[in-house]
Amino acid sequence: MSNKVANKKIKVKKQRGSIALKITVSLFVICFSALLITGIIIGTTTRNKFTENEKLILSETTQSVSNEADAFFQRYISVAEQMAQDKNLQNFLVNAKGKSSLPETEGFMTVAKTVEDIQKADPDVIKSAFIAGSDYYLVSPTIQSKGYDVPSKEYYNAVTNNGIWITDPYLGTLYNEMMITISVPVTVNGNVEGLAAVDITIDKLTDIVGEYKLGDSGYFTLLTKNGIVTAHKDEDSLLKNIDEIGLSDNIVQSINSNSDDVIQYTYKDEKLYGRSIPIGDTGWRIFSSMPENEFMFNTKQLVTTIIIVFIIVLVVLLAALALLINNMTRPIKKITDITNSLADGELDVDISIDSNDEIGELAKSIKSLTERLRLYIIYIDESVNVLDDLADGNLVMDLKNDYKGEFAKLKKALLHVSDTLKVTIGKIKESADSINMNSEQVSTGAQTLAQGTTEQASAIEELSAEINEIYQTIASNAEYAENAGKKATEASKEVEKGNSQMRDMLSAMDEIGNSSSEIGKIIKVIDDISFQTNILALNAAVEAARAGAAGKGFAVVADEVRNLAQKSAEAAKQTTTLIENSINAIGKGTQLADEAEKSLAGIVSKTGETNELINEIVKASSQQTVSVNQIRSGVEQISSVVQENAATAEASAANSEELSGQAQVLNDLVNKFIINSAEEAL
Repeated sequence: MSNKVANKKIKVKKQRGSIALKITVSLFVICFSALLITGIIIGTTTRNKFTENEKLILSETTQSVSNEADAFFQRYISVAEQMAQDKNLQNFLVNAKGKSSLPETEGFMTVAKTVEDIQKADPDVIKSAFIAGSDYYLVSPTIQSKGYDVPSKEYYNAVTNNGIWITDPYLGTLYNEMMITISVPVTVNGNVEGLAAVDITIDKLTDIVGEYKLGDSGYFTLLTKNGIVTAHKDEDSLLKNIDEIGLSDNIVQSINSNSDDVIQYTYKDEKLYGRSIPIGDTGWRIFSSMPENEFMFNTKQLVTTIIIVFIIVLVVLLAALALLINNMTRPIKKITDITNSLADGELDVDISIDSNDEIGELAKSIKSLTERLRLYIIYIDESVNVLDDLADGNLVMDLKNDYKGEFAKLKKALLHVSDTLKVTIGKIKESADSINMNSEQVSTGAQTLAQGTTEQASAIEELSAEINEIYQTIASNAEYAENAGKKATEASKEVEKGNSQMRDMLSAMDEIGNSSSEIGKIIKVIDDISFQTNILALNAAVEAARAGAAGKGFAVVADEVRNLAQKSAEAAKQTTTLIENSINAIGKGTQLADEAEKSLAGIVSKTGETNELINEIVKASSQQTVSVNQIRSGVEQISSVVQENAATAEASAANSEELSGQAQVLNDLVNKFIINSAEEAL
């Protein structure tokens, strides 16, 4: 009981003061969220507004530069248009028949004087004024040199396209300045007769672009209609295409697509904001470049101010919340100390909290609860004593106090528990006696069953061992029979092979006999030749004798031929004798080989019959092996079942003994209970 109170005390102390922290944190989170959302909305809105305002300023400034550049172009376009509308120039171009006839053409000097006056009217910008046809151009009284191809020049596009044309910048060879040519077609009665043009320096135009500033380090870039950089802060970017100076793809695409939106882009890894605006109808463009830090300076400054104010408000709000909540929760802390004392069992506590709110009502309720607890302690003490008696086994209750309120239910419940336990313990005792008696009988039967099943298992194991030996013997016999069958098959094959070789030998001896007969015929021919040779040699000797001394040499030859014929006849006779002996021997060998072939054929037949008998033995042995294996499997299954039964019987016997012991333990426990005041359980 004391441990439970101590644990409860520790738990309460751990939670002490948490309500103030929770309220402070909750209110702070709510206020912080509200301020954060408000700050984000205000900051985002303000940032967007400032950004739009900066974009508007940048756009207007860029537009101003574009207007200034357009005014410059329009001034000199007007000069070229006035030249094109001059009647003297028009008549001259109509009357001119080619470069060679220009000096003789009517109005030549007037035209030369006119273009010269136009150049002198603004010599700082207009470096030359001229008119041109398809094969000539005329500037002041000067005609182009030989080999000058007018149609190949860019300014001639005014004639080709029948419109105002502004060339890309080029370096003037006479003036060493950046120049452009503005050309206008000269139209008379609907026919384009030539062009009027002025060569002007663009130094003044680049000065106009360079004079405008964006913030401290912003600048403007002048582009031709072909994307050639004409004015830029970096001189190494001049006269290069915008694709070659290090601009990011988005600004290049914006320029090529004639977009005029303010976008963020990069130039040589520097982040910039800018806008591309066309210069009137010239095809040229101005695009601005303002560093990101300058473009976003006012916006960042405003956002920083909002964040600082937000942090200050949060700090002040947190301090105010902590102070207010601390004052509000001080009475709660006092009540917490009182309840902790009550939890420790100290009912004599002073509850004096002057408050007209819910906390005061809570204090009054705790005071009434304390008075009621003092009355309940008496009931609790008696109930504890009764429960201690129950724990000791005394089921007879004697409650002396008059329990009131909810404690009347406690008294009724205790008496009901006592009655129920009396009945239950009595029945448990009867059941324990019955279980004890039955468990002893079950234990005896289980032991007898376990002994019988053990003997059965032993007998079946011996039977299984005998069957295994029979199985091993049959399997060995089957294996031996199978090996004998293989050997018989191999012997049959060898006999058949010998029989085949014997037939081959008979065939070879027949061929030898046939060959010997043929050799005999050949020897007969040789014998006939020897006989004829001998006769011829005899005739030759007779003729040699008739010839006398002249035939002596021939007689010697005839004598040698006769000797040779006699030797050939003797050799033929010897060979005939040998061949006849060989033929006789071959005949005897053939007869013996025929008899050997018949004997081998009989052996092959008997070997085949023996092989068939061995195969039948192998089949019978295999069937016996399968049958005995099935018997062995059945016996093993029976042995397994008997062993399981034996194990089960032994387990049942052990469980019965355990059950008997537990029944006795249960009897001992039940006998400890006192069911009534006059009798104890047996």
